[in-house]
Amino acid sequence: MANIRKVDLNLLVVLDALLEEGNVTRAAARLGYTQPTVSGMLMRLRDLFGDPLFVRTQRGLLATPRAQALAVPLKQLLDDSRHLVAR
Repeated sequence: MANIRKVDLNLLVVLDALLEEGNVTRAAARLGYTQPTVSGMLMRLRDLFGDPLFVRTQRGLLATPRAQALAVPLKQLLDDSRHLVAR
C-alpha cells in the first residue's frame, strides 16, 4: 500500500459506495460524480491496493476477496472520519 499521505480520502468514499452498490453508475449517482469519474477512481484504487477489487459479472460488479476484506475496516474508518469533522 502507498504512503498514507498520498491516499485521497475521496477514493475510499468511492470504494465504499462501490462495495455497497455493486455498480459504477449507481455509485456515481449516489456520490454526485459522473460514471467516467468513478471508473477513473476505481482504476486508481486498483493501483493503490494492487488488486482488481471488482470483477464484472452479469449481475454487476463482484467484489474480490481483497475488497471484501476491506469493507468492514473501511466503513469504520469513514464513520470515524465523519465523527472527527462533525461539529
